[in-house]
Amino acid sequence: MAENQADGALPIVVVGAHLTGLPLNPQLTSSGGQFVKRCRTSPDYRLFALPNTTPPKPGMVREPGFVGPGLEVEVWSLPSDAFGRFVAAIPAPLGIGKVSLEDGTAVSGFLCEAHAVAEAEEITRFGGWRAFLAERAG
Repeated sequence: MAENQADGALPIVVVGAHLTGLPLNPQLTSSGGQFVKRCRTSPDYRLFALPNTTPPKPGMVREPGFVGPGLEVEVWSLPSDAFGRFVAAIPAPLGIGKVSLEDGTAVSGFLCEAHAVAEAEEITRFGGWRAFLAERAG
């Protein structure tokens, strides 16, 4: 998925608290963000529940050679000026890098610094943040 030249919008992959209906999703919608699709990452990503984050957030880390279920993510489209403001406000240890999707495309999206997941609970087996939250709530 490349930049949409017609309207200057840029795609971004979200994996946790920015998903539709979750606490940080208004940061996307209030910036003119448009939902594009729900999909999965390629299988070489691990997901962790980051400790001491409010609201709770996951950290996604790519591990080449790892064969997992792929993680459920959403792709959103943000106007280019809003994309810059959005990315600038992301707190460490999260950041934006290229995320490989199951269809073989690479899209800018949320990734986590490896040091931050060293003591975090791995939740890859759930296949995504929503499934983890549902299990925890149930």
